[in-house]
Amino acid sequence: MATCASLTTGTTVFMADPCKDNTLAKIEAYTENFFDRIGRIESAVLNLPNEINDIVNLVGDTANGLINTMLGGLQDKLTELIPQAISAVTEFLKGKDFGISKIIDVLRPLISPVENLFNGLFCAATKVMNGAKDAFADIITGAAKNVLSGTACVAQEIVGAFTNSVVNIVDSIAGPLIEPISKILNAVTAGIFNFNVKDFLLTGISLARKIANLFSCDDEKICPATSKYKIDQGPLKDISEEDQDSIWNGVLSGVALSQGAANLANDFERAYGKWNIFGSPLGESSSLEPCNFGNVTKCGLPTVSFFGGDGIGGAGNALLGGIIDNVDTEDAVGDVLKIGSIVGVELTDPGVGYTEAPIVTFQDSCNKGYGAYGRAIIDQVPTSPTFGQITSVVMISEGVNYPAEIDELPLFIGEIIIEDPGSGITEEEIERGEGIEGVDIEIENGRVIRATPKPFAYNGLPTLNISGAILRPIMTTTPPPSEIIKVIDCISS
Repeated sequence: MATCASLTTGTTVFMADPCKDNTLAKIEAYTENFFDRIGRIESAVLNLPNEINDIVNLVGDTANGLINTMLGGLQDKLTELIPQAISAVTEFLKGKDFGISKIIDVLRPLISPVENLFNGLFCAATKVMNGAKDAFADIITGAAKNVLSGTACVAQEIVGAFTNSVVNIVDSIAGPLIEPISKILNAVTAGIFNFNVKDFLLTGISLARKIANLFSCDDEKICPATSKYKIDQGPLKDISEEDQDSIWNGVLSGVALSQGAANLANDFERAYGKWNIFGSPLGESSSLEPCNFGNVTKCGLPTVSFFGGDGIGGAGNALLGGIIDNVDTEDAVGDVLKIGSIVGVELTDPGVGYTEAPIVTFQDSCNKGYGAYGRAIIDQVPTSPTFGQITSVVMISEGVNYPAEIDELPLFIGEIIIEDPGSGITEEEIERGEGIEGVDIEIENGRVIRATPKPFAYNGLPTLNISGAILRPIMTTTPPPSEIIKVIDCISS
């Protein structure tokens, strides 16, 4: 049976990022972790209330920035609008030949309501944050009845349901505090101050931009290539600021649709809205993509991604080896008939402009494979025609359990990178070496100076063990020529 290395395998975590806020990405990751975990763990040992409590605490703490952003934007807007309305009322009364003392008498009743409003908004953050975790508990519990896999759209709908709840909570706090201010101002001249909390939170504030700029400052920052990391799988590419903006727009359109729905059936829908994850279709006018959160029926081959290193365009296909039949009859994810290891990458696009080696990641849509790690090699010779391009990917670890869904193909060593030529190596040690049946080794003064692949077929990633030397094979599906046409020099001595 193919099983995960540990219960934490495949769990996504985030490191601190000084350059952008990752609220959406974090909630998406926590959601994926939650549904993946409850799908993997046997029901006999699963404590669902504890699992729900864990994700509620994680997501609730992450959402504090969102809550502060909404309340901060609301306070800023009211700080701007109320003085404008008072000035307009003052000018209106002057036009009616009101003296200063009479104007003061008209406006004096505003002092206490305005003071109560801003004091209330100051204290609202604590009330909203306390209610936020209860809201998340309701949302996760409601979603768990229907959701079988934690896809990105599930996280977006969860954020939408939560935002819907926060909008309602903030309105319940701020609305009654704004009402007496509106009555006093509008009693002088109708319509001079009409402010709707819900409308402002949904349309008058760009949450995406606000959140993206939470950590912005004028100081020069060193931005990591990514802050997202999956245990036993390596770093993953973050959601870009542009994509987060687009997702936020979709989330807010869904919230607006839920707020405007006239057929809300119960208290739950009135609090959180209509969403697919709760079994209530959101509607056709939302810009959110349709959400498929059922069991994944086809995993597909693992994909390769390159990011970082200042370059663009790198792409390739994963080469699988060691393919075996999947004997896990209790596999709850997909129809995975065969599994294997990632033994290499065949480049389809070397990219351009790389000043440093980009990060290489391997993922499958069913999140079953783990343990594969690769290191990109780039051409750093300025006079080379491939300068700044990815030339190969060295596999440090091939991992296990990746969906194969293909027949075993013969694999060959296309080239060999000599990372360490060793020392004191003898011909006898070469003859005793492991995995070198398909390699011609040449030594000089006890060091490997040349390693040339032969047209020898492997079914996995060979370990070229020669005492003291480190040789990294680059695998391919194309057999090498019989004659030596290329020499791979040592990277370092």
